[in-house]
Order: sequence, then C-alpha cells, then structure tokens
Amino acid sequence: MSAHTSDVVTTYRSPSPTSRVLYWGSRATLRHVYRAWPLTESGIRGLAAVERGFARLPHAPGVAVEASSLGGVPAVTTTPRSGADGSDVTVLYLHGGAFVFCGPGTHARLCSSLAVHLDAPIHAVRYRKLPEVDLAALIDEVYSAYRSLAEQLPAGHRIVVAGDSAGGFLAAKICELAALDDVRAPAAMVGYSPLFDLDREVRDGSWFTRDAYQPAATLQRAQALWSRGPAGIRGERSMLEVDPEAFPPTLITLAAGELVEDGAIALTERLHAAGCTVETHRWYTAVHAFPVLDGLAPESRRARELTVEFLRRTLPRVG
Repeated sequence: MSAHTSDVVTTYRSPSPTSRVLYWGSRATLRHVYRAWPLTESGIRGLAAVERGFARLPHAPGVAVEASSLGGVPAVTTTPRSGADGSDVTVLYLHGGAFVFCGPGTHARLCSSLAVHLDAPIHAVRYRKLPEVDLAALIDEVYSAYRSLAEQLPAGHRIVVAGDSAGGFLAAKICELAALDDVRAPAAMVGYSPLFDLDREVRDGSWFTRDAYQPAATLQRAQALWSRGPAGIRGERSMLEVDPEAFPPTLITLAAGELVEDGAIALTERLHAAGCTVETHRWYTAVHAFPVLDGLAPESRRARELTVEFLRRTLPRVG
C-alpha cells in the first residue's frame, strides 16, 4: 500500500484487490440505487427497513455490549472484555447515514474493534433522525449526550468524539458548541469521510475518481432536507467557519474523489495553517466511510490502526 505524503495529507495510490471490488461493485449497484431512491418519508422508512434487515456487521470478538443512556439519550456501550476499568479515555461515536438512517447496529463492527484495540469503552449514540426531528433538535440531542458523558467522567478523563460522514459533522459540532459554551472540550476528534459543510456545492468528479456510490444529485436532495425545520441550528452550518482553536487534535480519513473530500481537505488545511494538530489520510479506489467496514478490506483495517496510533501519540497512555 504505497503512500505519498504532503505537509497535511497522506495519499495512498495502490488499492488492494478487495478495495477495488468494493469500489467498482458499489459504482455498478449502490450508485444507481441511491440516485433513484427518494428522500421522502416513505423512502426514509424504506432505508430504515433495509438497515434493520441487512445493513449490519457482527461485533468483533472480545467485547461486552449493553444498552445505555446518556442524559436520557439512548446509546450502545461497547467495552473490551479484557477490562477497560483503568482506562482514562472514552470514545463517543456518532454514526453516519445522512442524518436519516443507520445506527449503532450498522457500526457495531467498527465500534467493537476500536474498543478492543484502544482498550477503552465506546459509546455509540442512538440519536433520533430526520424526519422524526429536525436537524437542530438532532444536534441538541447529540450534544446533550456528550455533556452528560462529560459530567459523569472524572475531570482528568479524556473524551474522544468520532464519527463517519454525517456523524463527522456531529463530532465537529460538539467541538464547536463545547467551545462556545466553555464546557469541557473533547481531547481528540476522529472523522471518517466526514461531512464538514452542510451547504457546500457538490458535483460529480471525473469518471475515474468520482464517489463510489453517492451521486451529487443524491447529496443535493439531502441538503434540501437538512434545511427544513422551524429554527436554524445553533452555531455554524460549515465547520470551515469555526475558530480552529475549537478543534482538538484531529484525524481524518477520506476516499479520493468522494463528495465530502473538498470540505474535509479545506478544514485540514485551515487547521494546519492555524498550527493545530491534524492528520489526514486519503485513499484512491475506496468507498465512502470505508473504515466502518472494519475487517473487510486492508484499507479499513489500516484506517483503524491509524486511529489507534494517532490517539496513542496525542493522548499518552491510550491502549
């Protein structure tokens, strides 16, 4: 897996055979499904049915999983059976899914793998999604879960906020709101194919590098959905407008050509220019949010390894 490193981004240009199959298979199938799937209430219910029936990966071995609650917000807590009682790091994980589908079940493999390799508990928030609530209420719910966790843990305990795709926006939003409210700040942030700008103009890339399964038209429909609601969200709709000082040490992974790439690279460069700790890794011929497929491809495993390595460097005594 060869890599080219710039000042701010490490790029991997030699995809594994498994990654090639996932990428081209997704372009041949999922891309066409997403292009046609309506983001109406009935369409979103259909996505939820697919999620419940099929879109789940098994937990990694060696973990205990239990339902939990953070300030009244449901969550799933995954703890390594080796015992993380002595760990002073906890991860709050926010799943992706365009704010309309997915949940802790679809991300169980990644969360359990991170729990084992970090030797730390992972709290995956089961937040309500659109259209049950609007985006402002959804963000408030996730932020309430974070504040509850922060209140439960000792002062010296470090909280990592992590998320993929839309969950990456929620992780960054927690950093912004915590800074605005002068409450306990996250110790690190991890974003897998993170969405950092709700309204950024998107367009399909070149034929060879475009997003594996998300056409620009689909994201444009989602952007219209995100703008609905009786009130605007608190703070910024683009994380590029947030003071860089609000961000803790940040790790980002991306697929080259995916629709969220421009925003994530722009934030990377903004944080780097401000002297913040940021590390971004970018893979060719990879699918959106591929770390969620932990164990299915070498690139997914490597992204998880990079996450653990980054947190060990920036948060000593991790793992």
